[in-house]
Amino acid sequence: MKRSRERILTTHTGSLPRPPQVVELMLHEQNNPGAKAAELKATVRRAVADVVARQVACGLDVINDGEQGRTDYTTHVKDRLTGFDGPSSPPLGTGEPAPIVPGNGVVGASGMSVPSDPFC
Repeated sequence: MKRSRERILTTHTGSLPRPPQVVELMLHEQNNPGAKAAELKATVRRAVADVVARQVACGLDVINDGEQGRTDYTTHVKDRLTGFDGPSSPPLGTGEPAPIVPGNGVVGASGMSVPSDPFC
């Protein structure tokens, strides 16, 4: 891990914007697993190289992949662990409308929508 005694190191947290082609291929992968896996892998690799170069150009000290290969945390977990399945629903009894959650009802340029968040 990179450390410094002279100054506070800089980085960012969370995902960085993905190129439209990455988003479209991720959506396609969710609806047609494996159909364009090689193209998705290559496209994500290029997107990671781009966000790494941008972070370096900005002068960040701690560089990451910008989560280019993940749709969002909840579906990333669902795809790798058991016990998460089905549609989710907002907590009951708050009297507030359900929050808008990234990934719910978002439609890509191809017209495919991102699946709803899982529940456990």
